[in-house]
Amino acid sequence: MAWPMSEPDTPATAAPSNDADGLHLARQRRWRERALLHAPSLAFGLVIVTIWLLVAWYVVAWPEALRRQQHNELASAVRSIAMETEPVLHQADSALRVVDLWLLSRQGAEPWADPSLLQLAEGVRSGSRQMVDVMLLARTGKLRRLQKAGPPDGASIEGSPAFAQVEGIVPEGIVLGLPLKLGGALDDGHLRLPLMMRLSRPLDDYDYVLAVVDLQRLRDLQAPFSPGPQAAIGMLRSDGVVLSRQPEVPGLVGRNLFDEYPESRRDLADNEGRYDSSGVLTDGRRRVGAYATLGDFGIKLLLSDTEDAALAAHRQHRVMLVAGALLVSLALAALARSLSRLQRDARLREATLQATSNAMPLGLFRTDKSGRIVYVNDAYLRVHGMRQEDIAWGWANLVQPDQRDMLIQRWKHHVATGEPIDVVRKMKRGDDGRVRWIAVRTAPLIIGGRVAGQSGTVEDVTERGEQEKARRTLAAIFDMTPDLVCQARENGAITYLNPVARERLGIAADAALDQAHIEHFFSPEQIEVYRREVLPAALRDGHWRGRAEVRLGAQSLPVDCTVLAHRDLRARIEAVSLIMRDVSAQLQALRERERSEAMLLAVAHTARAQFLVGDTAGRVIFFNAAFAQHRRVELSDWQGRPLAELFGDQDYAARAGLIAAALAGETRRADLADGDARAGRSLEVQYAPLRVQSGNIEGVIGIELDVTDARQEEARLRLASQTDALTQLLNRAGFEASAQALLDGPAGQRVALLYLDLDKFKPVNDQHGHPTGDALLKAVAQRMKHALRPTDLVARLGGDEFAVMLPDLGAADAAKVSAKLVKALSTPFHIGELELEIGVSIGYCAAPAGARLDELIARADAHLYEAKRAGRSRFLGAELVGEPGDGGSA
Repeated sequence: MAWPMSEPDTPATAAPSNDADGLHLARQRRWRERALLHAPSLAFGLVIVTIWLLVAWYVVAWPEALRRQQHNELASAVRSIAMETEPVLHQADSALRVVDLWLLSRQGAEPWADPSLLQLAEGVRSGSRQMVDVMLLARTGKLRRLQKAGPPDGASIEGSPAFAQVEGIVPEGIVLGLPLKLGGALDDGHLRLPLMMRLSRPLDDYDYVLAVVDLQRLRDLQAPFSPGPQAAIGMLRSDGVVLSRQPEVPGLVGRNLFDEYPESRRDLADNEGRYDSSGVLTDGRRRVGAYATLGDFGIKLLLSDTEDAALAAHRQHRVMLVAGALLVSLALAALARSLSRLQRDARLREATLQATSNAMPLGLFRTDKSGRIVYVNDAYLRVHGMRQEDIAWGWANLVQPDQRDMLIQRWKHHVATGEPIDVVRKMKRGDDGRVRWIAVRTAPLIIGGRVAGQSGTVEDVTERGEQEKARRTLAAIFDMTPDLVCQARENGAITYLNPVARERLGIAADAALDQAHIEHFFSPEQIEVYRREVLPAALRDGHWRGRAEVRLGAQSLPVDCTVLAHRDLRARIEAVSLIMRDVSAQLQALRERERSEAMLLAVAHTARAQFLVGDTAGRVIFFNAAFAQHRRVELSDWQGRPLAELFGDQDYAARAGLIAAALAGETRRADLADGDARAGRSLEVQYAPLRVQSGNIEGVIGIELDVTDARQEEARLRLASQTDALTQLLNRAGFEASAQALLDGPAGQRVALLYLDLDKFKPVNDQHGHPTGDALLKAVAQRMKHALRPTDLVARLGGDEFAVMLPDLGAADAAKVSAKLVKALSTPFHIGELELEIGVSIGYCAAPAGARLDELIARADAHLYEAKRAGRSRFLGAELVGEPGDGGSA
C-alpha cells in the first residue's frame, strides 16, 4: 500500500477532468522540467555565494570573537590564580596572629627559643610548601628566624622600603610591604613579599613579627595557569603600588600605577574585570588582560597577554581560507556545468524507461520518502481501475474504511524504516467496484545511504488470495514462535522444522530435510516411549503433553513437548506435529534459586549477628542460629507466633517503634540495652522493610549485634586520652572538656577556676633528678585530691602547672579553697629519705555558668602571674564580672 501525508478524502471515481485541466497539468509539467534543468546551476550559485559570505564573516567578524574569547580565557585563568594565591597569603596572615598570641601567653627568658614555637614555625613552612616563613623583627631591622638550627644568621631588612613602614604599624594591624631580600647566611637570594605586624607584647628588641612569602615559589605555583609564553602575571597593592610582575620589568616593582596613570584606578575599581594596556610601562606591546581582587588583602592579580597571541593564527588562516574559497568556487562552477549535461542524458534514459514500463503487463509504481506515489505505469492503473491524476493517494479510497487508518499507519512505518513489503490485500476497484485481491511487493529506494522512498509491483491475485493469506498467517506464527516446531510423518520422517528448531538443532535454514528423522534427535529410550505410549495416546485423544529431552550434539535440551495428530478425511494419519518449549532456563533458574536460598541460610546461621524476619502481621518467619542461641529458643517452636511473645513485654516495647517504622518503609537504627539476665550488655539494632521483587513490603527484617565489648573499649580509650599518665589526674584536653560541660550547666549556677603553679619545683628536679620530681608531682596530686571535694575537677596541665574547677562556689569560697591548698602544699613532702619543701602560687576567677572558658583561663592565669610577682606562695583572684575578689597569702 502507500503512506499518505494525510488521509485521502477524494474518491477514485471522481468525474473525468476536462481539456482545460489537461492543458494546465501539461503546462505545469513543462515548467517543472525547466526548473529541474536549471536547478543545479542555481544551487551551485547559492553555494558559492554562501561560501564567500562565510569567508567575509571570518575575515571581518571573527577577530572580534577571538578577542572576546581571549578575554574570557584570561578572566578564567586569573580567577584560578587567585584561588591558588589567596590561601598562601591567608597562611602568612594566620602565622602572624598565631605567633603573636603564642608570645603573649608565654613568660620567661627567650620565649622565641621555645620548642613549641619553633615547631609552630616549622609547621607554617611545611604546610605552605616552603612558601611562607615567619620571624621576629627588631626595631633596628635585625631579623630572628624561628628555627632550631644555631644562633641568628645576621639577616636584616634595615634600609629596605618595607622597613620604612614599620613605625606606622599599630597592634592588630598588618602591613603589606614591598618585596625584599632577607640577607644573612641562610638567604637563598629569592625576593619575598613581607607581611608585618606589631607584637602585642614586645620581647627585648623585637617589636614586630614578620611573615614573608617566597615570590619565586609563588610564581611557580601561578605559572601553570598562564595562557601562553607572552602572558604576564602581576600583583598590585590596594594603593596602586606594583608588588611583582613575571616576566620581570626593571624598575616596575614599587611604582604607583594609580598615581602615574589615574585612569587605571577607574579601570581596576571592581573586584574583578577586564582591561586593555598600551604596554608603555612594560615592553611597549599592546595587551589585553583580566584581574581579580584578593578581598581580604586588597591585592589585585593582573593577567595579560598580547593581542597578537589571539590573532596571529587567524591572519595565516585568513589567507588560506580565501585561496581555498576561490578554488572551491571554480570547482563548483565546473561541476554545475557537468551536471547540466548529465541531467539532459538522464531525461533521455527516463523517457526510455517510461516507455518500457508501460509496455509491461505487471503493475509498477514508485513513492517518495513521504509515501506519496509519484509514478505508475499503465498496468497499475488497470489493476486498480483509477485515473492518472488520482495516483498520489487514490489507493487508500479502494480499501475498506474500517481498515484505512491501520493500513496508513503500517505503510508509514514501512516507508520510514525502509522495510520491504510483500502482502496481499483485498480492495475494491475504482471503476466498477468489484472486490479484488491485490499482491503488493516493494523494495526501498536507498540513495546516499538513506531511504528515499519505495519501488514496487502490484498484481491481481484474487483467485489465490485467500489461500495465500492463510498460508502466510500460519508461517508467520511458526516463524515468530520461540518454541521448536517439527512436523513428521507417522514413521518419524521429518517434513518441516521452523527457523528456531533448525537453529537449535544445527540445521541450515535452506538445508533439505530428506534424510532427517526424529530418531536423530531423541535417545533410543525416548523413541521407544514415543512409539509405545506417546503416539497411541495422540492418535486416541488427538494430543499428548509431557517432558522430553532433545539431543543437541553431545548435550541435551529439556523441553515441554506437545504432540498433535493430524488426520485426513478418511481418518488416516496425515502428519504428526511436535511443539517443544525449551525449559532449560526455568530449570536453571530453579536450581539457582535453591542454591541462593541455601547460601543465604548458611550465611545467616553462621553470622555472629542475630537475624530476625517477621511478616506484616508481626509473626515470626525466621531467625538464625545466633538469635536462637542468645534467646535459648528453637525456630520450629516459634514460626508463626507473635514477635511480642518472642521478645517479652520489655524487649518488645523497646523495638515496637522500629518494627512499625520498617513496616512503613523506613530503615531505623538504635542502641538498646539487653533485657535478659546478663545485665550491662549493649545491642546495636537495625530494622528494615522486607521488600519483594515487586517492591511491596512483605514484612520486616531485624539485625541485632552485641557491641558491649566495643563500647567498653571505646570508653576506656576515651578516658585514657583525657588522663595524665603520671598523676592520674585529668590532662589538659580532659580538663577543658569537663570544665566546658560545667559552664554549659543550668543558668544561675556558679563556678570557680584555680590556676596553680608550684614554687621551687625546678630546683628539686635539678638537684635530685626527674624520678624524684615525678614522685613529688604524684604526692602533690594526692594532697590536692584529699584537700578538695570529690565533685571538684583536678588536672595537671603540664610540667608543674595544675588547674582546679570548683562547681557551685563563688569568689569568696574560691579564696578559702586557695588558702587551703597553699597551706597543704607548703607542708614538707617526704620522698624516700628526702624532706622537700615547696610552695604554690594560685590565681583564681569565679563566674556564673555560661561564661567563656578561654576568658576564665586568661583571668586566672593573669592573677597567677600577679601572685608570683607579689612574692609566691600566695593566691589572688576576682569575679569575672564585678569587683575583684579577696586575696591573701599563705
